[in-house]
Amino acid sequence: MTEPKPNPNDPLLIHDRSLTAKVARGSEAGDIVDQQLHLLGTQLVSQVNVLLRTVRSHGGANTALDRPVQAILTLVTALGHDQPVVLRVQEGFVFLGERHLKTTSAQMPIFGSFIDALAAIGVGGISMERTTTDAELRKFAELFVAILPGPAGLETLRARLAEASLDNISIETPRQTRKDETADSGIPRTGRSGPVASPHGQVQQRSRGAYARAGIALDTLNQNARSGGKIHFRHAKRAIQNIVDLLLKDPATVLGLTTLRSHDEYTQNHSVNVALLSMALANRVGYKKLELADVGLAALFHDVGKCTIPLEVLNKPGEFTPDEWVVMRTHPIEGVLALVGSRGLGNTPGRMAAAAFEHHLNFDSSGYPTLSTPRRQTLASRIISVADCYDAMTSARVYRRQPLAPPNVLNYMLSKSGTLFEPTLLKYFITCVGIIPIGTLVLLDTGELATVLRPSEDKLLAERPAVRIIAAADGTRLEPAPEVDLRDLDAGGAYPRSIVRLIDNTDYHVETSRWVSTGSGS
Repeated sequence: MTEPKPNPNDPLLIHDRSLTAKVARGSEAGDIVDQQLHLLGTQLVSQVNVLLRTVRSHGGANTALDRPVQAILTLVTALGHDQPVVLRVQEGFVFLGERHLKTTSAQMPIFGSFIDALAAIGVGGISMERTTTDAELRKFAELFVAILPGPAGLETLRARLAEASLDNISIETPRQTRKDETADSGIPRTGRSGPVASPHGQVQQRSRGAYARAGIALDTLNQNARSGGKIHFRHAKRAIQNIVDLLLKDPATVLGLTTLRSHDEYTQNHSVNVALLSMALANRVGYKKLELADVGLAALFHDVGKCTIPLEVLNKPGEFTPDEWVVMRTHPIEGVLALVGSRGLGNTPGRMAAAAFEHHLNFDSSGYPTLSTPRRQTLASRIISVADCYDAMTSARVYRRQPLAPPNVLNYMLSKSGTLFEPTLLKYFITCVGIIPIGTLVLLDTGELATVLRPSEDKLLAERPAVRIIAAADGTRLEPAPEVDLRDLDAGGAYPRSIVRLIDNTDYHVETSRWVSTGSGS
């Protein structure tokens, strides 16, 4: 008798519940447990989302509910050994208990749908006991989707759950959020009625949506390129044009999205981040709106040649061997060949082909591919090279789990000014991200811990960016985390807070994207 093939929609159970209490945080074993819990938590969000959508469209008696119900029960059984399993939504992020579930751009629509479903009726979280039954889960879903959107939704649902005696499933009140950002999920809404986001919150939502669409378009293109299919730019071009519109309105919010990094989805996130950083730099040096979109599209596909690199090399967790480096360094040439081979020479944008070929050449032509005659990079390629290096070094990779601190990366890049990077562009780039870049962890003279939200708009006060204070002097985590502009003076004309020193994020194991990418506050 042959075993049935596993269904890709079924939960992948790899979590040994006894591991969590045995391993040290920050250790290699701890990283493995974190990955397992993150995987299971993401699957749980996906299955709950499927369940609610299925009940909404087909009712509670349809056999289509069987699979998501069984998947949820299996996941809750695996995760709920010591305590109830809680999926919480706070400030546009989803948490498994207190564990932040990071999303890839491809997962954003799923997470966005889940966030919207809860936000529409004012629910902050769903808690499930390990003893939850099939019948309870189905009844909960029926009651949930029957609630009309609005401020009374939470208490109405809570009363109906009590009437139905659903003792193993409960809902939570939303945790306190920042003023004027109550409705801001940071992920595109699905159009259901609910609290209305502030204008700034709407920009955040649109930015997240454009980021997600760019990532999805890139993933589709990469799959087509790897399989030898046709390369289309239509969806990617539309996403990039949307990002340009948002960049011109609120550059700090768009740049904040570049802190949304996942080492498991490095290639995809990296290319989208390089596009955002490249457009921000191009805007700073005077590119017009139409040209910004061209630069962004070229940056988005600068690494398209990596589609020809074997996955076992591309995703290798250790250092490359000399032979593997030879293979990796073919991707600029392979990128041009992939573009021209798919679209024809006449239909391949010149700026895009140049960026694919030149982004590792270096300003002084010392990079690769090696040329018999030195070739000067185009301006767009020089811009993309700066953005490429910055995002690569500030991101976690499969072979380097901890990213480098942004100030350390800028110091390195400045040391290579005139060799790897054009000096003038590098200076402009620093004005984009700030001398104390977005996402940097800082210690204030009050003893508080903060993360940088956006650079100072005053060049003479560049060391006084806008920050979000995430921990009090005694180490207490602040919820909500208040935003402070370090340029503001107190009643006596003095600065109440100043930066004492920069903190390496890896020393505290702090993921600053949670505070940065939710926006710059009210």
